[in-house]
Amino acid sequence: MAGAVSLDNRVCAVGTRSANALARAVSSTEAVSDRGGRRLASGTVIVCRNRLTGGVMAIALLGVAGASTLADDKPDRPGPSLFSLTELDAFFEIEGDFSHREVESTLPESGRLFRRKNSQSNEQWTIEEQLGLRIAGTLINPKTITFGGTLSFGLSQSRFEERGFAGDRTDTDRGYLAEYDLRANFFPGEKLSGSVYGRRVDNRINRAFQPTLRERVTAFGGSLYYADEKFPMELRYDHRETDRTNNVREIDDEHYTDSIFHVRQGWNIDDGHKVDFSYEHGNIKQAFQGADRDFETTRDLIRVDHELQFGDDRQHTFRTLVHWQEESGDFARDLFEIGPQLIIQHSDSLQTLYKYQFNRERYEGLDVETQRADFQIVHQWYSNLTTTFDVFGLYEDIEDDINTTQYGALVDWQYNRRNRWGHFYANLALSYDTEEIDGDDGRRIVLDESIALRDPVPVELRNANVVRSSVVVTDSTNRRVLRAGIDYAILHRGNATLIDRLPGGLIVNGDTVLVDYQVATPQNGQLDSMRVDFSLEQRFSNGLRPYYRLSYRNQEDDTSEGFLRRADRTDHHRVGVVFDRDRYSLGAEYEVYDDPVERFHGFHLDGRVDLLRDPDQTVSATARLSRLFFDGEFDDRNVSLLDLQLDHRWRISEALSTVERLGYRLEDDSVDGTTHSWDVTAGLEYSIGDLLCSLTLEYDRLDLPESEEDNFGVFVRFRRDFPNVLAR
Repeated sequence: MAGAVSLDNRVCAVGTRSANALARAVSSTEAVSDRGGRRLASGTVIVCRNRLTGGVMAIALLGVAGASTLADDKPDRPGPSLFSLTELDAFFEIEGDFSHREVESTLPESGRLFRRKNSQSNEQWTIEEQLGLRIAGTLINPKTITFGGTLSFGLSQSRFEERGFAGDRTDTDRGYLAEYDLRANFFPGEKLSGSVYGRRVDNRINRAFQPTLRERVTAFGGSLYYADEKFPMELRYDHRETDRTNNVREIDDEHYTDSIFHVRQGWNIDDGHKVDFSYEHGNIKQAFQGADRDFETTRDLIRVDHELQFGDDRQHTFRTLVHWQEESGDFARDLFEIGPQLIIQHSDSLQTLYKYQFNRERYEGLDVETQRADFQIVHQWYSNLTTTFDVFGLYEDIEDDINTTQYGALVDWQYNRRNRWGHFYANLALSYDTEEIDGDDGRRIVLDESIALRDPVPVELRNANVVRSSVVVTDSTNRRVLRAGIDYAILHRGNATLIDRLPGGLIVNGDTVLVDYQVATPQNGQLDSMRVDFSLEQRFSNGLRPYYRLSYRNQEDDTSEGFLRRADRTDHHRVGVVFDRDRYSLGAEYEVYDDPVERFHGFHLDGRVDLLRDPDQTVSATARLSRLFFDGEFDDRNVSLLDLQLDHRWRISEALSTVERLGYRLEDDSVDGTTHSWDVTAGLEYSIGDLLCSLTLEYDRLDLPESEEDNFGVFVRFRRDFPNVLAR
């Protein structure tokens, strides 16, 4: 094929060349069209002579998707390609924020009758610019290797100003930011597949009038999957390391490393018979700022899970779980556990369960063997009443120390029935057990006791006489160690131990944590425990829902020798009503909590209303009022809590929207005084196409009995995306 086309002021001769000749020609990633709008063929060379300069140039079009020849305008078949970049997007982003903080405190001045006021103000400016790329593509073909990721580079500038009674000072900081996050998948969707990833973040933690922390996060890993119906298999390795350096003292640098190698092998013998095996090797290293020691633990864990379903309809199940864990290092815990369990489904309404559990644990110098057996009956009476009966026995032997025998029973009734007013629910659970301790004064170990920390009431640990130095608190994954005095506080009231969340730590209000500890036990003691849980609730069709909840626990210990133990009785009553409608809800509750450590009664009022509900605009308000009266031996005070919040969202146009929020909290404590806090947020966002702009204003005020604090912040963000850079 030969011919000529005219492009602007150039006359071009068109000819077909070999691939090698095309490679030597000047290449372009964009298609070129003749005057008729047709795309030139892939593998076509255009030789052009500029009419104005007389110069000659050659343009080679290599692999243009969807190209057609000038002769017949038929689509050209793409040739094989080892590398294909299917996505190349760029973005540019600027983020800036300004904050102003002003604190005024009233402090008593030594030796004088009057009080002196101190004030201080701080301002901070921060600007970050970032330029990045997002990529995706394939190697060989999409069924062989796919890859993707993000690469970005940025700059950060900060300025700090402080004005106060001690003088004025200024501090500046600047540096770079970098991040890459790459991943690749091998043979996706095939029987044998795998993936690898790597991530690196170089960040800066700017601190006023202190050295800037360099934060480096490195993560990499990979996995291999064998998707076989008979023998599925998985191999996985994950490594994550976080380093925060550049403190004045090297000992204050923080390091956190978590490496996990995991193997899982399954064996599906038939439809109702399978075995699952897994092995995990993990290493955790933690070095905290301000801590006088580091924590390091190495863990090997093996788990075997066997399940067999049998019977005419495979209605019966026999399952065995074997768990072995070997640890070394700080807070090392060795564990062997085996637990067979048999479930017999006698009929649609009757089921029995037989369970045996053997555990052996070594922790902090203690070697503990535990055996427990359970027998359970579950009966379903029509669809209304479910009865569960359980009887158990437990024997625990601590080597060269004490022996514990425990036995008891539980019965639970759950009843629900539809009536002419709506639906009625009821539940009653009764349990009783006896714990007998034989031996000299010693210690028992409690592992992974789960507690949820919610302000303003601390949580009491389940057992009395806790050894304070043995308390270890971790996050819910049991991997990160939390710090006493920084993340939580340990309180002792009598022989009870409580855990309280500290603001500013790693524990968020409402988080669940795990607690390990040791308990001092008496000589030849006996502890009898009884527990009652009861609830009633009627859900009326009109949205009215009255309810009553009771939780009662009684522990008696009258025969122990060696030291005095208290009787532990806890009564917790709650009675309330909730009225739910589509646009609003109202609730009221009165509660009474009584035990030897923390006694209080109080009431709560809740409300929610949607003032405006529109596809483009919503306005909602919530309120909660609580009044608590503490009259315990260790805590005599009254507390009032009031929380108000107003939310407004408005979509002005397709591109413009706003968000406003107003929050207020009042905490009136008869001992600690009155606290007021306000939180106001207003945000404006403009988004059209690949352009995003946002402006957020925040104002916070905290009014404490001895100080006042005002915070004002402005946050600006500008982001421009450039999708499909190749096409551009």
